[in-house]
Amino acid sequence: MKIYVGCALTHAPEEFKREVCGLKNKLSALPEVEVLEFLGLVAGTAHDVYVHDIIGCVGQCDMMVAICDFPSIGLGWEMATQVVRGKPLLAFAQEESKVTRFIFDPQVSGYSFHRYRTLSEVFDRVKSKLEREFATVVS
Repeated sequence: MKIYVGCALTHAPEEFKREVCGLKNKLSALPEVEVLEFLGLVAGTAHDVYVHDIIGCVGQCDMMVAICDFPSIGLGWEMATQVVRGKPLLAFAQEESKVTRFIFDPQVSGYSFHRYRTLSEVFDRVKSKLEREFATVVS
């Protein structure tokens, strides 16, 4: 099971990025789960980032997890690509985060949006979906 975790990078604080890294590490520790890594802010050209993140990560993942707490055109592009692919997309935003209403309820198959207090709640919801719908994670 390949999972891609996307989030804002350019306008996100370092603490948030560290927390998302921790979430990805927890997901990677689950049996039969491979977390695909985005290229990030420091490596490669703009084209390298597109090819790696959109074609390599979004294009290859079985499920995408989008953390939508901070504005990001790149994350929006990744989310739209996943929706067009018809693959599962779980989107999350912290309870207090201001996010576009566009992502609340587009009524697209395989898509769901959830509010959270801590990224541990995101982990629990993703793990539950994996167990329920993909039968890939053993509790």
